[in-house]
Amino acid sequence: MVTVGLVLSAGGMHAAAHHAGVLAALAEGTGWDPRAADLVVGTSAGSGTAATLRAGLDAADHRTYYTGRTLSPDGQAIVDRITTPFDLPTSPPPPDSRRPANPLLVARGLFGRGRPRPVVALAGLLPEGAVDGTMFGERARQVHPGHWPDRPTWICAVDLDSGRRTVFGRDDFDPDLGTAVQASCAVPGFLQPVSWAGRRYVDGGVHSSTNADLLATLGLDVVVVSSSMTAVRGLDTWPAGPLSRAWHSRTLIREVAGLRQRGTAVLVLQPTGDDLEVRGGNDLDGDANLAICEAARVSTLARLAHPDAEPARRLLAAAQVEARLAP
Repeated sequence: MVTVGLVLSAGGMHAAAHHAGVLAALAEGTGWDPRAADLVVGTSAGSGTAATLRAGLDAADHRTYYTGRTLSPDGQAIVDRITTPFDLPTSPPPPDSRRPANPLLVARGLFGRGRPRPVVALAGLLPEGAVDGTMFGERARQVHPGHWPDRPTWICAVDLDSGRRTVFGRDDFDPDLGTAVQASCAVPGFLQPVSWAGRRYVDGGVHSSTNADLLATLGLDVVVVSSSMTAVRGLDTWPAGPLSRAWHSRTLIREVAGLRQRGTAVLVLQPTGDDLEVRGGNDLDGDANLAICEAARVSTLARLAHPDAEPARRLLAAAQVEARLAP
């Protein structure tokens, strides 16, 4: 059996639109159904896409949601479950307090063991966000009413008290999917941390925008990474692009190398120059979502047609054939 992992990155509303275009192109270009992934790892915005996938929304309907065309009957039934409106300010309001959320994380993020993690340090330095993120949890519960998906699904967050990554669905924690998604989306300094079992949790992108390293030891045949906060070579460094993009790109390069060293084929689907051109600077602004989705679909189809994508493309097609033949 061909085993497939799917990684869905952080990146706000732009990431959700990017993932929709990527998923649609994967289904078109390989025949593979992303809902059949053996493991889905979602971070921040990617955790929301993980929830809709595990709820049964197919790849085509993820794209259709943005194009405004008619959803499939099954897709419409899933989307109709969501009754909580998406209501989020496009810029952070002033915090309730100027007190850092956890000053100790500054030292741990910059001078702790292993690679420095400046985003962890920043999460500790910023005050707690003032915006209530309950909406994210409610919408996830509505689209996926069960406690947790039946198929393996990992949702990444960061423990604000320790600075360590938490993987809901894998680690010894048992929140419902809505709580996990809300925690994974809790952008430091903007959204309120999520308190659960006596701990405070914030956005999993504080550790990594992708967290693809989690799959390195699983022995999967192929891992597909939909990464919205990185970019293709030539646009992934500073000063060619923002320092944040360069940092996330370097992190993803390390994660992908770790996967490949263990024999896993990896297909990274990330913004090209054309993708970046249609984006505005604010990933909380949804005005460009349709253009982002369509650009991601086009660039993903082009990526799939490239000769170096052939091993992953072949494995995905084989996985879909096996799924169809399964009793």
